Amino acid sequence: MSAMQDTENKKKIVLISGIAIIVVILIAGLIWYFVSKEKGEEDILRLNQLYETLQSKNSYSFTTTLNDNNKMYYATLENKTYIDTTYKGTESKFIIRDGNSYLIMDDAKTYYTYNNNETDLNKIEIELETIKDMEHENGKEKVENKTYSYEEYKTITSFTMMDVSEIGADKEGKTRFYFDGDKLVYIKTIIGDKQEVLKVDLSYNVDSKLFEIPSDYQEM
Repeated sequence: MSAMQDTENKKKIVLISGIAIIVVILIAGLIWYFVSKEKGEEDILRLNQLYETLQSKNSYSFTTTLNDNNKMYYATLENKTYIDTTYKGTESKFIIRDGNSYLIMDDAKTYYTYNNNETDLNKIEIELETIKDMEHENGKEKVENKTYSYEEYKTITSFTMMDVSEIGADKEGKTRFYFDGDKLVYIKTIIGDKQEVLKVDLSYNVDSKLFEIPSDYQEM
């Protein structure tokens, strides 16, 4: 083999080795990127972020829906709250303001006053506050043909519309909060072999008229 051929072969070997090294570095870089990205997503405390966002807002509405017969609409504005709940087809409406709760009965155009009662004034934030710092697991799951990131907590929340009184005490309950980016979109409650998925809608546009008792309604 001539000296020229030997030199050319060495150049080829160096070139191939260089390309192989670059490929290995690129693959390692991609693996590091995706692992870091996945780890970064796990480190995001989305429920905690949601709580802090709601705390900072002057008004918002929070809707959970199982179906037409089971749903809850919650709205708050400047320390006033409106809650419209339909459970097993029966609807109830409350306005909470000025230290009292008012049960609104549209059919009879009447209302009943619960004096010195603000139990559900900050219902959503209080529930999130009790959960947000608990240990949880992160995962991904497909809901309605789309994959979402979720945070799973080993607790049953007041968001559920299940009748938990009918479920045995030996059944372990857990709740998953599904996020599309930072937006909460579903809440799943799992107790034993029972599951319930609520669709969530969050808005920061609230109608101020919701918090007023109609002038033609009579107090009972």
